Amino acid sequence: MKQTIFCILLLSLWSCSGDGGSQSQEPRQEQAAAAPESAGTQSAAANAPRSGDSGAFISPVPAGDHPMVPILTRDFWVFEFYVADQAGARAANKGRWFRFFNDGTFESGHWEDKTGYGSWQLQDEDGKVILYLDNIVDAEDAQWEIQGVNKEQDTMTWAGVNKTKVAGVITKVINLLTRPTKAQFGVEG
Repeated sequence: MKQTIFCILLLSLWSCSGDGGSQSQEPRQEQAAAAPESAGTQSAAANAPRSGDSGAFISPVPAGDHPMVPILTRDFWVFEFYVADQAGARAANKGRWFRFFNDGTFESGHWEDKTGYGSWQLQDEDGKVILYLDNIVDAEDAQWEIQGVNKEQDTMTWAGVNKTKVAGVITKVINLLTRPTKAQFGVEG
């Protein structure tokens, strides 16, 4: 009897594993999950959201030894201020967060909700540190120049790279131990 129940459980889990994603996305997620991880971290592909997937991302590459890696891979990085021409964009991006992993994956969200995941890379270009974000939600792909980090390494400024959709945007990102809440930022609703 126990074997029958166990087999039914395994078959039901196996049949559910293909729901919600295209076949082209699954190999990338498996590669991300199989990538080496540092102790105490998990890959963003684990427990990834399925609703709203609208694209693909490049296969992750482990982060390497860039001096910004230990800073970025610490806890959550949250947009405290999002300076853009449109008031709607400023309001919509406050509370947006990222969590970077050493295996080259990240997860992202807004307030308490996880809304995306993908791969990230850092590159030094012309004396600038550029952060490339390739999200499963293609509308959230971005390139940011990391312009500064404070002495305590818990606050940064990012500027949108020219010729990208975030060109001209400047953000102040802060490090938090957990996902942000509206109450923390005094936002109603």
